[in-house]
Amino acid sequence: MTRHHREPGRYLDTLAYRCTPDLVGDDVVYLRNLDAETRTLWENLDRTCQKRYGNDSARAPYSIATTVLSVLTGGYVHFEPGGPQPFLASKERIDDKLLSRVFTLTYGLAQGTAIHEIDLRQPPQVAQKIADTPESEVCLAEHVRPQAGTQPVSPNWVFRTIAWGLARKLAGPWTVRDGLVIPLRPDVTGGLIALDDPWENDQGGRYALSRTALTLQTVPNIATPVLMVTSRVTRISDSLIYSRTVLAVQPGDNHPILEVGLHGGGGARTISRYALEALGRLEMDYSVLQAIATRSQAEQRMRAAAIAEAGSDRKPTLNFSRDRPAQIWPVLPKSRPFPIGVGTGMHHLRVLNQHILDRFEGRAEPLVARATAMALPHRPTDPERNVPKAEMDRRKAEREATGSKKALRGKGSAFPEPASIAAAVKAAGFTKLRLVCLWYRDETRLRMIATLAKTYGLATEGLDPHEGQEIDLFGGTITAVFHLAADFLAHGSPNGRTKALNPAAAALDSSGGVLIGAWCETHIPTTDDLPGLKPAELEDADAKPQSKTILASKDIASQYLLGRNANGIIEPKDPDHPAEMALLDLYRSLGIIDDRIANALRPEKRHAAYGADRLAHVGFHIRQQNRRKGEKSSPRTVVTATALIPSTTPGDVWQLLGWSSTVASWQHYRTAQNQFHGTEYPQEAGGKKSYRQRWDDVGDIIEQAMQDLAEELDGRPYVVTVDEDSARRIWDGLQNSKQGSRPETGKSKHWLPGYSLQDDERPDAIIRINIADDRVPQPIAYTHVLSTRNAVREGGTTTALYEIETDFDTPVWILSNVPRAYDGGNSGRLGAKYTRWDAQRSVISDKREERRKSEIPEPWYSMTATEIYPIALNDRVSHEALAVATAQLCHQTLYWSGRARYPVALHAAIQMDEDHPQYRRTAQLPDEEEDGSGR
Repeated sequence: MTRHHREPGRYLDTLAYRCTPDLVGDDVVYLRNLDAETRTLWENLDRTCQKRYGNDSARAPYSIATTVLSVLTGGYVHFEPGGPQPFLASKERIDDKLLSRVFTLTYGLAQGTAIHEIDLRQPPQVAQKIADTPESEVCLAEHVRPQAGTQPVSPNWVFRTIAWGLARKLAGPWTVRDGLVIPLRPDVTGGLIALDDPWENDQGGRYALSRTALTLQTVPNIATPVLMVTSRVTRISDSLIYSRTVLAVQPGDNHPILEVGLHGGGGARTISRYALEALGRLEMDYSVLQAIATRSQAEQRMRAAAIAEAGSDRKPTLNFSRDRPAQIWPVLPKSRPFPIGVGTGMHHLRVLNQHILDRFEGRAEPLVARATAMALPHRPTDPERNVPKAEMDRRKAEREATGSKKALRGKGSAFPEPASIAAAVKAAGFTKLRLVCLWYRDETRLRMIATLAKTYGLATEGLDPHEGQEIDLFGGTITAVFHLAADFLAHGSPNGRTKALNPAAAALDSSGGVLIGAWCETHIPTTDDLPGLKPAELEDADAKPQSKTILASKDIASQYLLGRNANGIIEPKDPDHPAEMALLDLYRSLGIIDDRIANALRPEKRHAAYGADRLAHVGFHIRQQNRRKGEKSSPRTVVTATALIPSTTPGDVWQLLGWSSTVASWQHYRTAQNQFHGTEYPQEAGGKKSYRQRWDDVGDIIEQAMQDLAEELDGRPYVVTVDEDSARRIWDGLQNSKQGSRPETGKSKHWLPGYSLQDDERPDAIIRINIADDRVPQPIAYTHVLSTRNAVREGGTTTALYEIETDFDTPVWILSNVPRAYDGGNSGRLGAKYTRWDAQRSVISDKREERRKSEIPEPWYSMTATEIYPIALNDRVSHEALAVATAQLCHQTLYWSGRARYPVALHAAIQMDEDHPQYRRTAQLPDEEEDGSGR
């Protein structure tokens, strides 16, 4: 159904297309389906590697085989030795004898055998089994044919290999605009790279590439797989030895761009020695990998010479070549300062969509998503509404007379009214709130004073509280005390830090029903603070996590304000957003809620029978943490949760409860968070367990938490929100492939959150949230199909809620988001009308009107999407009402001035974890490349 033949309404345009047999065409791959015996043999090799390295998570380095085979076959190889359907797939045929030799070398190298000692005439059993597995030519189109009323049943190898052929069809000339044609090259991941036309910074010598990723995914209750397309900026490093990944141009024609992971520590990274040795032993051409190794060796020699020249007193100066790369393109490893910004911008995505539609000539069928009527709540930070005409005319006249650029409709404040804070404090059982401000730079102290004065309507003139003096902020129920706490907040050893807090003991005394919140100064420790320490040692000496733990153990919520950065003491603009955000987050930590949540959840008339404002909204956040230094056991899991509970009397204060896997009881959010922050992350209980047992244990803990909550709610219905990415390991019923299935088809102990509970304890529904870039359709625009003349009107950005037209069963929704920075005062909406290839460069001139700021280093934002999928556990549930309520709780946050990707309850649970003193030491590393989507 084309957009010209749709029913009247607003539709979301996305980079998501049904993957049908027509789209795939005659693409084939060469497949070896490995049997259970082969999988067991490979698992045995895994266990050998675990013993060799003394690490339970070690795996056999099969990247040796895939790297070698990629070079030998031109690029497209995928090997998946584990899971229920192990396989080896390639775009070209692989000779059985060659395959046996490659895996013989891989096996020997994995066991520590020297390359020249490996006997290629005596392959190990696992290598022989892989080589003996018949290779079949498979037509991909046969495996994406939809079956009515069911989720796609395509085997796993289809999802891993199908993008290879699709990317090749999209490769070639891309007409970005009249006069600008960009060649797109395929890469071995099944994506596209604009390698021939990199973006370059104003001064020259720094480069970035446009990369497009194609992945095959499923969407709830859509019968076909869905091709998801995303685009990002990949920034190129001038050094290879500090990169983790490198892109390389292979010799010969029509070969995809190689993407190769590098080995070794920072400053010494290079291509896998094993892969080079294997290719050398096979006497094959491996010039592309040798080129990477040669460059690494040259850079390592340069680094060693610079270190020797600098000596122990100075930092070495490294001047790597900044010539435009030719064959080797090292990827910048993380979000470091770089003169080319992140994000491709919205226009880039729109012309990419047109390229896809043109190349596939009608075979690419976009998903259809139609707008759902929804009244977005008027947030405290939104522009004024219903300004009388006379007042608006007066403002216009004043602006014209003064030349002011002030907006005609003023925005409100994110801060709650003082009376609302006082009411929340009283409802929590306290007599008053005392904000204790701990500082060590006078500049930061003045910022705190100014922020409090602004938010509580106090005159700043003469406002200069003495040390330890309690000043009244609002009617005797909200006060503040300032204390110089240089020793308590100084970076260094934890020894004596608790004692250093004694001078502020009176202010931190909560006797008499006083609620205490600590607002503390901080800065990131450097060698200026603690000379001679290494980066890891500096992190351990950071005063922020140490002081936060001490305050939490005293049941005191805390938040921190950065007083100094790499450029020196911070001199904020007006308004001082960092100070305001820190104070607002302190209110969140204190569990203070005003009427904005109740206002946001006023139900639509059509949803009055199932009012989401009468439900408790619960969010469970699950995160697997990295091992800490010296740990070798399985990764441990952190779970935090919150429950947002309506008042029993309309107009009264809502309640926010918290829970964590370290202190498994429901308490006021502030208390739950303090107890969580005052203890270390949970340790894994019991002996060695399998992957499935570990996640089933987490499910047991959460089921008990929900049972406890049901008792706490005393019959009030509730819904549970989880993020699909973290929760699907625990509950098979959340997975797309299991929609419409029964619990007995799953392998997990628990089918859905709360499913094992009694009917009167179960949640009404589970709301599954997904924000993963490659699994949620990327919004690019909207189309309004008019009711007259079968005409359409195209639009740019949209913040509406859209229902995806599913093939069967219940619907799924997409909440389209516009990053706040896109509409920021200085953003200029970069990327809205043209791509980065037409970015304006800086102009320096004596004439002010001719000066121009460069657009190249700025972030270019795109819309983002939150997938909302309600799964009902009883018949009275309205799916649409829950989707709308979830969207409203994303739009109206607790104290953020913009929209969040997660609804309030889940967002508050995530913040609980991210504020933990140990979080930054154990959190999963962020993606190596940012995408400019404002996530």
